[in-house]
Amino acid sequence: MIRDRNEIGDNVSIDTHSVVEHHVKIGNGVRIHSNAFVPEYTILEDGCKIGPAVVMTNVLHPFCPQSKVCLRGPHIKKGAKICANATILPGVTVGQNALVGAGSAVVSDVPDNAVVLGNPARVVKMIDNLVCPYGLVERPYGGEEK
Repeated sequence: MIRDRNEIGDNVSIDTHSVVEHHVKIGNGVRIHSNAFVPEYTILEDGCKIGPAVVMTNVLHPFCPQSKVCLRGPHIKKGAKICANATILPGVTVGQNALVGAGSAVVSDVPDNAVVLGNPARVVKMIDNLVCPYGLVERPYGGEEK
């Protein structure tokens, strides 16, 4: 379901059973997998990837009488990748080309090119330090095929 009053770029893919609320900015080449939730006032920059069942939030204090006046969606920067079942809290920025591991709970900003995992998510390495365990590429997310 895609609500109204969104800005959606070119070459965007939004899969089955995902919800994109209103006032969302989606850049070019963004991929949103199935069952993802993208709340109001979220920004998804060019080329970012949102995995299946990712939940983003925009309310810091749910059920507070003033919650509607302080909505802040996450800001997912260019080329960032959010893996399956991750949760991103309100107002969090995920840096350019960062990778959020599956099932992680992101409670604070993620630096550019960082790999974060866990609950709460913590930086475990940088994207340039990733290796392909199957030997298919020298470096995932930038390596050439062998």
